[in-house]
Amino acid sequence: MLLAVLLAGLLPPATAAAGTDGPPLPASPRSLGVPPVPAGPRSLGVPLQDVLLIGGTVGTMADGRRVIWSASSGTPAYLNAVDPTSGEPLLSVPLPGAGGAYGVEQAPDGTVYVGTYGTGRLFRLAPGATQAEDLGVPIAGETFVWNLVVAPDGTVYGGTSPGGKVFSFTPATRQFHDFGVMAPGETYVKSIAYADGKVYAGAYASWKLTELDVATGARRSLPAPPGLTDPAGKVVNDLRARGRFLYAREGTFPGPLRVYDLTTGAWTDTVEGAAGLDVSPPGPDGRVWFFRQFEAGSSELVGYDPVTRSQQRTGLKSYGRVVNTRGIGWAPVAADGYPGDSIVGLLWRGLMFRYNPDTGQFATLRTAIPGQPTQILALASGPRGKVYAGGFLQGGLATVSTKDGAADYHRFSQIESLLPTGQGLFIGAYPDARVYRYDPGRPWYSAEYSDEAPGGAENPVKLLDLKSHVQSRPQGVAATAGKVVVGSTPSGDTLGGSLSVLDARTGAVDTVVDNLVTDEGITALTGRDGIVYGTTTVAGGLSTTPPTQDRATVFAYDVTSGRTLWEANPSPAARTISAITLDARGRLWSVVDGDVLQLDPRTGRTLRTLDTTAGHTGAGQLALDETGTTLYGLVGGKDVLAVDTDTGKWRPLFQQTALRMVYNAGELVFARDAELIAWRVE
Repeated sequence: MLLAVLLAGLLPPATAAAGTDGPPLPASPRSLGVPPVPAGPRSLGVPLQDVLLIGGTVGTMADGRRVIWSASSGTPAYLNAVDPTSGEPLLSVPLPGAGGAYGVEQAPDGTVYVGTYGTGRLFRLAPGATQAEDLGVPIAGETFVWNLVVAPDGTVYGGTSPGGKVFSFTPATRQFHDFGVMAPGETYVKSIAYADGKVYAGAYASWKLTELDVATGARRSLPAPPGLTDPAGKVVNDLRARGRFLYAREGTFPGPLRVYDLTTGAWTDTVEGAAGLDVSPPGPDGRVWFFRQFEAGSSELVGYDPVTRSQQRTGLKSYGRVVNTRGIGWAPVAADGYPGDSIVGLLWRGLMFRYNPDTGQFATLRTAIPGQPTQILALASGPRGKVYAGGFLQGGLATVSTKDGAADYHRFSQIESLLPTGQGLFIGAYPDARVYRYDPGRPWYSAEYSDEAPGGAENPVKLLDLKSHVQSRPQGVAATAGKVVVGSTPSGDTLGGSLSVLDARTGAVDTVVDNLVTDEGITALTGRDGIVYGTTTVAGGLSTTPPTQDRATVFAYDVTSGRTLWEANPSPAARTISAITLDARGRLWSVVDGDVLQLDPRTGRTLRTLDTTAGHTGAGQLALDETGTTLYGLVGGKDVLAVDTDTGKWRPLFQQTALRMVYNAGELVFARDAELIAWRVE
């Protein structure tokens, strides 16, 4: 997932001064003269806002009412209690500093625990409370609490990354305990379950399932399920202990659901196409309920008997590329056709479902859980007065007016990159390094990201999917010589990015070159005259994947001949280089170690280093004005400067903390968390 480095803190109020981090810097002795004073900051608001539910469970409120507890991602995240009849949130409490949560569980005493990502904190909501209590970070250095489970005695257990550990929290003493690494070499405990004094921990990068005796600390590895000969890349994504059976879902969505008999210590069944993320508690007849994919684009609720291994289809379907239950269980529904308790739950985009096994009655309805601000991950300059913004995790695409911040929003995947061209807007999406083309002149419709039955002409249209190439994030995209070239970083515990070449007019894939730069992922691209120039990272698909290379690379690739022209390493210290561009006269520029470098486009040799003294960390971004002669840089994640590309002289402009920066019609537009901020520079 590798998302922790992108997760931000609380979003400041969206006011005209919300984005500033200080006044404009004084002129440098090396300045270009006396520039006009930049005017800003000016808030363009929050263009991306949507519902994303990940962790959830069915439980009770203090007055005994059954509700669906669910965490909605955002800046900040919220814990919600949803009425299973009306879909109304009966309670919503913020989780300060958290971007979201995969782990939401309720203890026998009614306390709700939430394990969050970003800073890896554990929260709890006591019965009747209206504010969540921050219990702190369970294990120092662990930034992600992936999942939680609560034992009958109220002890909370959780799995973490990047250390691949299990912790416990004892409410009576308020003490955490670190059980250590569960599987040697595995840096994520992605899923967790509890049964009869044992914790079961599932790894992320490969199929490793560890049984931990919480009394003694002893651990053992469970055998692999029959037919699973190669564990590499087989994620233990979901775990649930229900009755005497352990349910373990393999891989992404959908994937095989493996069934393990805890009493006999044997794998007994595999259900193909389980959609995840959860399996309900058993009903009176011993059956559990979950969603299964029978055909692409939809999943159906099924009842499963682990003894007879029989399945019952219900006709209750959910639609879209990803169908995941976010908490599923039993609750009364105050509606005709729902006697006794019914199966209820939430889906990731805020849709609620219910099914009554006695009558076969079912329904889905939209909840009133509000959307939360989405951190901006991708930003591109569009036509004059417009920019495109793509979202992290909740995803989504917005076309934003720089005049007043008015945004045209469309629900979509997490977006890694955006490239406006004469043939449409190319969108790089996570996961599987997918690339789409969107025609802004036609109505938007994406069956993959709609939770309604398919209907309409696809726009954007998917052109590329690199799942089979073990790629994850298409971070670099450029156009040259009638081609769109995409550079990606890998997924899982792997190294090496791919370079993909597409025909800009037809969208056809010409070629995919895997591991173009040995064991390095591609982070940025620029192109001209049939040549693309790119930058890399030595990091792998997971933040803890050990690299084999010790420095990031800048490279040139001839799209016509299909060969690499040169590779260069501008710095012995840089592990990631994230920005590169060509000015109006074909000069090549990059940001390396917080400095702006001019490189020789024929060899990659460093011709000039502008010592911007911004330090060696934080985002590096470059943007050219409409003449292509003034280069703007965001270095160190906050210092903004201007470079005369003819003379190489530069001046500091102001400070603005941001992840992304683009130029449009005399303004620099910045993405700071979920907010867009504009500064006039001309």
